[in-house]
Amino acid sequence: MGGKPADTVITLTVDTDKIQPNKQSIIDNVVFTDNQGDPDETKGRPDLYVSTVNKGATCTWQGAAKNKRDTVNITEVSKKSEGGGADILAEITLGDPIADPNVTSKVRSDAISGEECYNVTFIINKNPSPTYTVDPRIKMNPK
Repeated sequence: MGGKPADTVITLTVDTDKIQPNKQSIIDNVVFTDNQGDPDETKGRPDLYVSTVNKGATCTWQGAAKNKRDTVNITEVSKKSEGGGADILAEITLGDPIADPNVTSKVRSDAISGEECYNVTFIINKNPSPTYTVDPRIKMNPK
């Protein structure tokens, strides 16, 4: 059959050895990738990273540590309150941030153009503090 998967998996990889709880350190030490073949994030610009989703499909976010030793637990995915753009994600379901740190969302079934800006908040090694937030984007596959 071939082709791209219907559902999108977005992976947030964090350099947990270097990251500090300040904006510059966060943007310098996180990288987004997905299973849709979208171009990898330009280092230091998670705000410009765009993942593609398919209408009616599911989108899942997962965390990973660059050093493969630590854990990255995603605690929230939410649309930006100001400047959020298009309304692509229908409902966001949070897993347990410790036991099941993946977050999923149903993608709207109608075709929507433009990009949606959203926030991803995460913690490292199940430690509730500090929290880190980054702001990538998502767009719908026009097909």
